[in-house]
Amino acid sequence: MWLLEKCRKTLYGVPNALVLFGRQLRKLRESRHLSQERLAELCDFQTNQIGRIERAERTVSFEGIMRISYGLSMPPAELFKLIPAAKRLPRKGQYSGEKKGSPKRGLP
Repeated sequence: MWLLEKCRKTLYGVPNALVLFGRQLRKLRESRHLSQERLAELCDFQTNQIGRIERAERTVSFEGIMRISYGLSMPPAELFKLIPAAKRLPRKGQYSGEKKGSPKRGLP
């Protein structure tokens, strides 16, 4: 089960955009010495949402990205620094996030 989750978050050994977004969020949050709970308070999120975003278990809406950038006191573009330009059009639902233990759609 762990292997399937790991494969789903990478393509040919390269993490997908959702994983890279989460890594960048964690890096920026830690550089500002903010806990997940404190950033959630600043963004008006529930306390577990920041961790789920950082672990690529949850996607974020445009409004959520704006709230996070406000909480971090930075432009929203900084959150996307690690994500390279797409070389092909992503499949619909490719960045939908996965709950731990949920059935994996589209996998044999």
